[in-house]
Order: sequence, then structure tokens, then C-alpha cells
Amino acid sequence: MIINNFNKWFTKLKVGQKISFGYAISLGLVIVGTVSGLGMTHYYQYQAQAIEEDALEEYQLLTRLQIDLLQIRARENEFLLLLQKPEELKKQYIIFLQYHSDFKQAWEDFEESEGATKGEENELPGEAEGRRRFIHKYGDLTETYLKNLDELLQKINLAEFKLENTKKVRTQLQKFDENPASLQMNGFSEDLIELIKFADTEYDMAQTTMEYARKLQLQIIVIILLLSGVIALVLKVATTRAIAYPIQTLTKISQQTIRESNFDLQVPIKSDDEVGVLSSSFNQLITRVKELLEQQQEANDKLELINHTLEQTVADRTKELTKKNEILLKVVKELHDTQAHMVQSEKMSALGQMIAGVAHEINNPVNFVHANLDYIDEYTQSLLQLIHAYQQNYPNPSQVVQDVANTIELDFLMEDLDKIINSMKVGTNRIRDIVVSLRSFSRLDEAELKAVDLHEGIDNTLMILNHRLKAQAHRPIIEVVKEYGELPFVECYAGQINQVFMNLLSNAIDALEESAVNNKKLTIWINTQLSKEKENYILITIADNGSGIPEDIRAKLFDPFFTTKPVGKGTGLGLSISYQIITEKHRGRIWCESAPSQGTKFMVEIPVSSLC
Repeated sequence: MIINNFNKWFTKLKVGQKISFGYAISLGLVIVGTVSGLGMTHYYQYQAQAIEEDALEEYQLLTRLQIDLLQIRARENEFLLLLQKPEELKKQYIIFLQYHSDFKQAWEDFEESEGATKGEENELPGEAEGRRRFIHKYGDLTETYLKNLDELLQKINLAEFKLENTKKVRTQLQKFDENPASLQMNGFSEDLIELIKFADTEYDMAQTTMEYARKLQLQIIVIILLLSGVIALVLKVATTRAIAYPIQTLTKISQQTIRESNFDLQVPIKSDDEVGVLSSSFNQLITRVKELLEQQQEANDKLELINHTLEQTVADRTKELTKKNEILLKVVKELHDTQAHMVQSEKMSALGQMIAGVAHEINNPVNFVHANLDYIDEYTQSLLQLIHAYQQNYPNPSQVVQDVANTIELDFLMEDLDKIINSMKVGTNRIRDIVVSLRSFSRLDEAELKAVDLHEGIDNTLMILNHRLKAQAHRPIIEVVKEYGELPFVECYAGQINQVFMNLLSNAIDALEESAVNNKKLTIWINTQLSKEKENYILITIADNGSGIPEDIRAKLFDPFFTTKPVGKGTGLGLSISYQIITEKHRGRIWCESAPSQGTKFMVEIPVSSLC
């Protein structure tokens, strides 16, 4: 009867009320059971903790007494051995005084606390009586022993010990060891060990009690959890019947509707709770979806007719847009190439103007210095002749003149002066050669086609790059091997051809710097000859023994803005502009041959004359 009434009452509840009721029953049982278990075990844990703290405090005090006494007796014996070592004796004496003070304090604490007891009800049988006997037995003896020890320390005064007092101090120490109080203290440690054993046993008993309390607490919690699980299972069955079964029916109908596209199905409604409301809403939804599908089918029929008409229009427009896109891509490519060429042209034009300006500014003062060096040489020789004449006519100058000659090292000055002037001439000649190379490389006055010596352009480029060919901290010198053939003058744009030489040689140097390992010999080969494949064509080859270029990168070398160098070091325009200069400006060709670990070789082929 009670179960039937409960089922009727439970089925009338809402879904949320049913779930809340189950959670409340389970949670209430867990809380009541857990609080009861904790209350029962708290009593045992409190008693065990009191015994544990009492035993631990007593054990620490007894251990302290034992350690301090043993240290005092051990230091007494060391004093006899260290009488011949005053410094070491004083150090040990300081340590002895510390243990002596600690022992006094420990004994006072032991007497005041009677062994750190907190109540005889927490102690083992006979433990309290044993402590009282120990204090009664050794109380006066300990006081006497400490008193005698203090008197001994005052007499021998080891802090100011001297070697002449060795015999006297040894006698006093031996006499103290034979003192009855000192001999009787030997039994102090043995009885103290018995008290320590009581403390250990008491601590073990507290640990056992604590472990029992933990087991009891665990057992109570496990029982409560099992009981909660049984109640939760009963509530699950009731909840399943009231909630899960209707939901499963709803789920089955919905899946069948989707699978079979059958919108005539309806879910049976057996309750007025949330599940019943959900089933009713689902039935309405199916009916509405059926109506919408019918409307959509009508719309699809109309759209199919419209789409058929639009397909031809879209195809025509797509074809037209494709043609326009092809034209636009071609224009974009031309703009892209033009932009790259303009950027490089502006850069090289600015570089040429700067080089020409620098060369002009350097050339004037250098010419002035170089021209005056001949006069300085002539004047110097005249002065040296005058000094020789003085030395021959006045072989014994005054002491003042002799001192000045010695101070300025006249003989060395006369010998080294010619060398200095000759070095200055060599330096100015070198600067003039560099200026000529800079002006020749820039070729600002040669914007039109002109017959030039290609070897001169290569040599001028090498002179500009000479500082990069020298040995560096991370690599050896880069050797340049020239294999020049007999070439006629070539009709070309000299400045642009020099620009190509600069790009190819700079890239070769970069490649060698990246592959410089294990003192590897670095070499660049430059070969010029008449082309064997085409008549009236020149073939220039620039090769290096660097690490080479992989196939996938070699295919993109002449693409604008393509570079393998870090950001800020390369623009990706050098080879692209070089390609345009050779192929478009000079109707030649440029290509690369390379393989990993086998170096790189660039070949340039141009006609001797623009009429070829």
C-alpha cells in the first residue's frame, strides 16, 4: 500500500521535482552518515593525538638529556688528549661549555615537567612511577655532579690554558673522573635509556590508536556510500520509468520520422509533465514541417524553371569574364616587371651618380697630393744634399748640433725619408686607379650602344668588390681565376653590362661565404670566349665552388622579388633585372647550371654587334 501511494505521488511530480527529490535523499543520507562517522572517530583521534604529543615531547626531552650528557663525558676525555694542543683544546672547550649549559637547562626542564607528562591516564602502567624514581635517584646526584664540574672548570680555566700548567690540569681532570659523583653518573645514561623505551612504546600505542580511528572512519564512510548507492539505484529505476521511457519513445518516433521521411507519425501523450508537453510540441512540429515541405516542393518546381533559363546566361558571362581575366593578368605581369625594372634602374642610377660624385670629389685632392709629391721629393733631395755637404765640411759639429742629430735619429730619418715618399706615391697611384675604375664602372656618360672591352668592365667590377674578396674572420681569402680569351670589342650598353657582372659576382661571393667551412679553398672562375654554338656571339662564364643550388630554387632564380637571403639583405631583383638586360636589351641569353655540393655556374651569351 505504501509503495503504491508513493508511486502515485511520485508520478505526479514534475521532472525537475523528481530529480531534485532523488538528489536530496542521496545527499542527505551521505551528509548525515558522514557527520556521524566523523563524530565517532573524532573521539578516538583526539585521545590518540594527546598520547602522541605527550610521548613525542617526553622523547625529545629525554633524548636531549642523553645527548648532552654523552657529549660532556666525551669532551672531558678529549681534554686529556689535547693538553699538548692548546689552540685545539680551547676550541673543544667552547663546544664543551655549550653542551654543559644545555645539559643544565635540560635537567631543569625535566624536573619541572616531570618528564613532560600531561596526565597519567594516557601513559603506560609503571611509566609515571619510573620517572619519579629516576628523578628521586639522580636529582641530588646530578646537582652534585654539575656543582663539582663547575668548580673544576673554575680551577683549570681552559680558556686561558698554558702549556706549563699541563701537569696540574691533567691531575685535576683525572681526580674529577675518579670522583664518586662522576662514577655514579655512568648509571644515569642506562636508566635514561629505559625511560626512552617507555616513551617509544607510548608513541607506538598512540600510532596504533590513530590507525584504528582511521580504519573505523573509513568503514563508516564505505557503509554510508554503499547505502547511498542502493537508494540511488532505487530512485534511478523510478526516475527511468517516469522520465526515461517516455523520452525513449519520443526519440524512437523522431528517428523513424527522419529515417523514413514519414511526417504522418505521432507520439502518444500519457502525462501532463514536461515530457508530455515536449511530445505535444513535437507532434505540432512534425505537422508544420509537413506543410512547409509541400510549400517548398512547389517553390522548387518554379526555381528549376528559372535556373534552366539562367544557366545559359551565366555560361556566356563566364566565358566573357575569363577572357577579360586573361587580359588583366597579362597587364598585371607587365606592370609587375616594369615596376621591378624601374626600382632597379633607379637604384643603379642613384648608385652611378653617387659613385661618379665620390670619384670626382676624391680625384681632385688626390691629384693635388700626387702632383706635389714630386716637388716634395725634389726639395727633400736638395735638403739631404745640403746636410751631406755640411757633414763633409764640418765633420766635428758642436755638441748642441750633435745632440739634436742624435735626438731626431738623423741617419735613420735620411734613410727612411725616401721610402716614405715612394710609399705615398704608390698610395696615391692606387687611389687614382680606384677612382678610374669607379668612373668606368658607373658609365653614366655611356647610355647608348657603344663598342667596349668587356675585360675592362670585369676588372673594374672586381676592383670595386676587392674588399669582399679579402680574408675575413670566418673564412679564408677568395681566389679569382681569370681565363680571358681573345675577344673583339662588343657593342652594348656598358653600364648595364657592368651591372650584370656586379650581380653575378656578388652572388658568387655570398654563396662562398655561406659555404666556408673547414678551411675550404674558395675560388671564383671567370672565363670569356667566342661562342662555339653561335657565330659572332660572346660567352662569359662565372663559376664558384660553393654549396650549389637545388633544382626547385634554380627554377625560380630569375623571377622578380624571389630571394633566399634573409629579410633586409636581398631584394630578389638582381638576377631578374640581369635577365631583362641580357635578353631584352641585348637579345642574348643567360642561364644557370648547378647541383648541390658541386658549385654554381652562370653563363651569359650576347652578340658582338647589335646588328647580329
